[in-house]
Amino acid sequence: MWRAFVIFIEVVILVIVLRTSFVQYFLLDIQQTVSGWIEAVVDIPEQQSLSMLREKFFYNNMLLQPHQTDYVLDITENKEKLESFRQFYCIKKDKNPFIYGQNLVRFCDQIESTTF
Repeated sequence: MWRAFVIFIEVVILVIVLRTSFVQYFLLDIQQTVSGWIEAVVDIPEQQSLSMLREKFFYNNMLLQPHQTDYVLDITENKEKLESFRQFYCIKKDKNPFIYGQNLVRFCDQIESTTF
């Protein structure tokens, strides 16, 4: 009986401590940090694919202007931007003010050959 009472008191104290604002803030901070780590680990394969695409394109197109290089770096920053670029300029054949002609054809071919 005494053991059950002591355990009950310990649980009550634990609940009271865990409900304090400091502990809530601390636990929230830990959760956000761990979530950030998990998101970073999940993005590693995507970032590697985007990096390989960038390297292949830059290796085959050494004559790009600085603004074109900056543009390619920007659109290969994440998969969503790259997919948007692919939809507008590779599939719908819209005019692109930064990459055009043979460079655009090569880049679209390399995007199609890259798997995510």
